[in-house]
Amino acid sequence: MNTTRFLLTLILAFFLIQVNAQNRKAEEFYNKGKEAYDDDNYLAAKMNFEKALIHEENYDYALYYLALSYYYSDEEAMAAETFEKLATHHPDFWSYFYYYWGMSLIYAGDPEKAAIQLQKGLEKYPRDADNIRDHHEMKYLLDYCERSVAVRERLATMEEPVNMGSEINSEWDEYMPMINPTGRILYYTSDKQGGFDNPDREMFEDYGDDIYYVEKTASGWGPSQLLPQPINSYENDGTASFSGDGQVMVYAGCNRDDGVGSCDIYIAYLEGNDWSAPVNMGDVVNDESWDSQPCISSDGNSIFFISTRNGSHGSSDIYITRKNKFGDWGLPVNLGDEINTPLSEVSPYLSPDGKTLYFASAGHPGFGDLDVFMSVYEDCKWSEPVNLGKPLNSTGEDEFFSIGGSGEIAYFATDREGSHGGSDIYTIPIPEEMRPKPTVVVTGIVSNAKKQEPVGAWVLIEDINTGEMISVNKSNSETGKYLVVLPSGRNYSVTANKEGYFFYSQLFEVDKDIQYQEIEKNIELKPIEKGARVVLNNIFFETGKAEL
Repeated sequence: MNTTRFLLTLILAFFLIQVNAQNRKAEEFYNKGKEAYDDDNYLAAKMNFEKALIHEENYDYALYYLALSYYYSDEEAMAAETFEKLATHHPDFWSYFYYYWGMSLIYAGDPEKAAIQLQKGLEKYPRDADNIRDHHEMKYLLDYCERSVAVRERLATMEEPVNMGSEINSEWDEYMPMINPTGRILYYTSDKQGGFDNPDREMFEDYGDDIYYVEKTASGWGPSQLLPQPINSYENDGTASFSGDGQVMVYAGCNRDDGVGSCDIYIAYLEGNDWSAPVNMGDVVNDESWDSQPCISSDGNSIFFISTRNGSHGSSDIYITRKNKFGDWGLPVNLGDEINTPLSEVSPYLSPDGKTLYFASAGHPGFGDLDVFMSVYEDCKWSEPVNLGKPLNSTGEDEFFSIGGSGEIAYFATDREGSHGGSDIYTIPIPEEMRPKPTVVVTGIVSNAKKQEPVGAWVLIEDINTGEMISVNKSNSETGKYLVVLPSGRNYSVTANKEGYFFYSQLFEVDKDIQYQEIEKNIELKPIEKGARVVLNNIFFETGKAEL
């Protein structure tokens, strides 16, 4: 009997030693995994958490951080599966994990199951004073899940998007396509090798963002070309946007010596054939936080961008800054809760009509992650955003939408399956109900009527019925070229002036039934010389007065 008891004690002691050894091994791998997780090295984190779970199968913190590592590695289905295992074995674990479980299921394409977990999170998560924001976000996500079901069941109204191919896309990221109003020049950002390469010491495959462009020819898109210095540099230069005439550019620059925040908005001007050095837009526009992804309107008077500044609705919001009466850029204004949500809104794009805004959102009902939406500014407010639907939107990140003046073909960036690299640029035909309002693009060359040389002059377009000044542009000093985008269905006057030349004025009408049109109006300015004569067209006086 004593021998049996001794053997049992020996076996128990051996078992406890083995258990303790297993626990120590599990803790050792867990600590290594947590260290990697804190450094955002999710690959190493997953490997170590999985080893910890071999030694202790239901280790709660190892399960939790393994699920989060899957989540931040965009392996949402694996994240959801691991959260489910955590809930099975540790139902009373920190209840905020139900938020991440719900988010994983949203991104995995299952909003119905996501709603169940988010509801549990609302019931279990404490309503302490510093948790109220989290409760609001979970409520918002629960509503998102319920409304997303109808969006996902909607029939597709578009053709399948087409990858733009290896002339533009690469194994690196290509994003922020920006098509000019005529649809003939496409700008985009890429961190591919072959630009102003500056490899990241921690991510050697990242060569730094640069801005490229391609031009359309009779046979298709030409080769990609780098914009020159000082636009591109050995810093990260990306997310560029251009005014309609291509003579004003805004972009985001990060970690610069003259920075206000971590990333700021910069502006540059095309002076003849050369770009001016980009200038930080300053602390009226930029904030101490993070400002990026600017979009300048076709007329060059408004800039939309995203920011993480205080006062935002979510993790990033869309703001607008406009030129004031002095020609300076004014204080940015948040677009409000019709556009911005408690989650992320990114990549705003104002179409050439100046009224239709396209943007990507993780907070409006959709297919998961980021979807493209449209909203129209009418009666001094933004309309309820509309999801552009599948197949443009997918369960991945679909963003950086851009569309030309005709409204027929759009360009966007996505990380969906079948891409060359992380993010590629695709094209897709847009149905009429999702297009911006019709516009007319007026182009031409301002020249010296006597010498036939290009002239840099002010070109003004006015609605003669309302007196509204639609556009104030300056033709390029080297080429004389100008470009303006106008709404259809109005009567306009185009005037041009430059010191030393006679004033020029001409009337033209744009039919309201025109869907898209390009009008060429070359302007010849006559130099003011002794004995020179000029006919002044379209000079209007107030009724009964001798005043213009």
